[in-house]
Amino acid sequence: MSDKRVGWFSTTIATLVFIFLLAPLAVIVLASFSPTPLVVFPPRGFSLQWYMNIFSSSTNFLSGFGNSVEVAVIATAIDVILGVTAALSVSRHPFKGKELLVSFFTSPMYVPSIAFAFVLLQIFSQIGSVPGLVKILLGHLVIIMPYIVRNTLSVLSGFNWTLENAAASLGASPLETFAKVTLPLIKPGVIAGAMLAFLYSFDEAVLSSLLSSPTFVTLPIRIMNYMEFSFDPTLAAISTVLILMSLLLMILLEKLTGLDMFLK
Repeated sequence: MSDKRVGWFSTTIATLVFIFLLAPLAVIVLASFSPTPLVVFPPRGFSLQWYMNIFSSSTNFLSGFGNSVEVAVIATAIDVILGVTAALSVSRHPFKGKELLVSFFTSPMYVPSIAFAFVLLQIFSQIGSVPGLVKILLGHLVIIMPYIVRNTLSVLSGFNWTLENAAASLGASPLETFAKVTLPLIKPGVIAGAMLAFLYSFDEAVLSSLLSSPTFVTLPIRIMNYMEFSFDPTLAAISTVLILMSLLLMILLEKLTGLDMFLK
């Protein structure tokens, strides 16, 4: 088979795959502008009423959005400190059990969220009254940690540790060495891991559904509760907003670090 035919075949397959992946998103976006209460595709007109419904107090989407952002920001900020420290501790020097320790830090990626959520639910039920924010936050601290550790380890794999020794020989303190030498060089991995961790925490629903309280409910749970009683284009509208937010974060990630970071 000639190179030209192989290139044509590969292009066709890639195009079909992109269409398969993007078609459902296109349907959601178009359905969000439907003027009718029923989700109809293609829409029989144009209306923004379902976007206005997002801000209605009856849907409580805004409060859920605020709760999700609060949990995601706090959990990501704490895990950036813990994850970067963990990555540095296992990368600086070779030692026995290093791979085992890395596997321990990344193990939450391989544990089903529902199983982990049930364990936390049993623990919190034995402790007693624990605020919903604290329960969800502790759970998210564990499940998003691997994304920060793995991305930081990816940049540390090629890090030249003699640069730290050079800075120390010139009189820099350990804190100055980290702030002025180490952190700027590993910043792409840290930013990439933090953004992935934020997105995963913001969108997490399984753990939050079991640990949320009546006074603290995240956005994914608000959406699930809304679906129980009504199914109108409001869900398509809020899905479109979330798709746009994710797209903007990915563009920001490309500008700051480059998406090729995830291929390493």
